[in-house]
Amino acid sequence: MEENKDLKKIVIGVPHTGVFNAHTVMSLLSLAVPDGYQMQFHFVASCLLYESRERIARYALQENADYLLFLDSDMVVPYDLVVKLVKHDLMFVTGMAFKRIYPYQPCFYTTVRLKKDFKPILESPAEFPDEGLLKIEGAGMACCLIKTDVFRNVKPPWFFPLPNIGEDLTFCLKLQKNKIDMFVDLGINVGHVGDTIVQKEYFKETYDIHVKSGKKGLLFGDASSDCAFFSDVKDKGGAELEL
Repeated sequence: MEENKDLKKIVIGVPHTGVFNAHTVMSLLSLAVPDGYQMQFHFVASCLLYESRERIARYALQENADYLLFLDSDMVVPYDLVVKLVKHDLMFVTGMAFKRIYPYQPCFYTTVRLKKDFKPILESPAEFPDEGLLKIEGAGMACCLIKTDVFRNVKPPWFFPLPNIGEDLTFCLKLQKNKIDMFVDLGINVGHVGDTIVQKEYFKETYDIHVKSGKKGLLFGDASSDCAFFSDVKDKGGAELEL
């Protein structure tokens, strides 16, 4: 398709390993294009996720895109995802995604820190409104819209992972250092393909059971573990890593 120079451009970058769920493919094909924009898909296969993200970001710059939308190959997104995210006109905004295995933790964090001994401190909200923007300190890149100026202003490599925290939150730490604000749109409920398509309702139900059991709070203390759902972060002290 010939490029329309009068339209702004959004590159939709999809890192993958060669396998796509049918629900994911159908949702990608159904995405609405925002007025005044054109969208271009860019699929990158690699066994190294950070390498795929680096290549996608470089491609978006090469194409002089205005935005880069990262979408993971196991996500099911609403048709109006891009329309809603673009309207915010933010440097970094994500829809809500949740881990695909029990207990379905949110993949967006109100606290993202890394201490000098490379111990991560992650906190994610247990309760949040059904709509609106929430300021965060980091998120997974599963459904994240980023202005390409971010990549022009932040020194690469953007996604080479620090120990214990992964390529996505490493990128978010760099955004923190460069004073780039990050937000999650609480009205965008994205599905994560596992044994079923996990959305907000799975997490809410799990957390309600947790609250009724008499426990309170929701803290994530281990970025490398899917079992850190209700773990306490006992030691928040110590010097933070300088990036």
